[in-house]
Amino acid sequence: MKPIFLEKDTQAGEHSFFARYAEVPHTYNQFHFHKEYELLYNIENNGTRFIGDSIRRFGNHDLVLVGPNIPHYWQSDDQYFMGDPNIKARVVLVQFVDNFLGEKFLNAPEMALIRNLLDRAAQGIQIRGEEARAIGEKFYQVTQLNGWKKLLTLIEALCMMSEAKDYILLASRGFCESHKVGNEERISTIFNHIIKNHQREFKLEEAAELANMNTSAFCRYIKKTTSKTFSEVLNEVRIGFACKMLINTNKSISEIAYECGYMNIPYFNRVFKRIKKLTPLEYRLKYLDKKK
Repeated sequence: MKPIFLEKDTQAGEHSFFARYAEVPHTYNQFHFHKEYELLYNIENNGTRFIGDSIRRFGNHDLVLVGPNIPHYWQSDDQYFMGDPNIKARVVLVQFVDNFLGEKFLNAPEMALIRNLLDRAAQGIQIRGEEARAIGEKFYQVTQLNGWKKLLTLIEALCMMSEAKDYILLASRGFCESHKVGNEERISTIFNHIIKNHQREFKLEEAAELANMNTSAFCRYIKKTTSKTFSEVLNEVRIGFACKMLINTNKSISEIAYECGYMNIPYFNRVFKRIKKLTPLEYRLKYLDKKK
């Protein structure tokens, strides 16, 4: 699952950025990156979100802004791929280059908050809670307008987003820094390998060989790049997939643990709670309560 570079055309004679509301069977499910900022507001859609080395569940009213060149995709749940015409993903997609308002506009003093927002988006930024719904609705309005109203509403939406209090940064700073220094292929290869093979057991030596390093050099590299150990990276990927299975299947916790590469159930439970602050059962019950 090597990330694909996508060439975008967000600027043309009639527009300076791209904004579209869509009802689609599922979101684009290829690990990809591009030079544009990308905002995705999932009005109705559920699945697993991959932003750099961040793997998290997402649901309705998920609002995320991703900076340039960070590999990402939103993997809709299995039900969206069954061909049921009554199940669709409803999304708002906005894409723009960093100078879409001109070389100097964002340097204006009044744009300081938006500049700060774009800086934070280098790691991927998720707005949460009621703020996400209100700001997402503003971005939806952008897709329904034309001309100067469309542009001014986008600026207003970005300003609202820049002032949001309830947010988290997604990808680790180390992962994002690795993409700034021309090291995209190596770190992406490692993460792709982990994502593709998370179900089976594989050792540090195998990952080091993939990176063409000895184990000591690889351990230093992965720690410097992600601020995490290889074991921590592997566990976060596996627990991300376990969360998806806890929500979307009726499989037992032990079955899910085995399918995510854990042969020791107590160890799986400890790792899950350390990462998610809940036991697997508590996580499943919490999601079921939200659906009632």
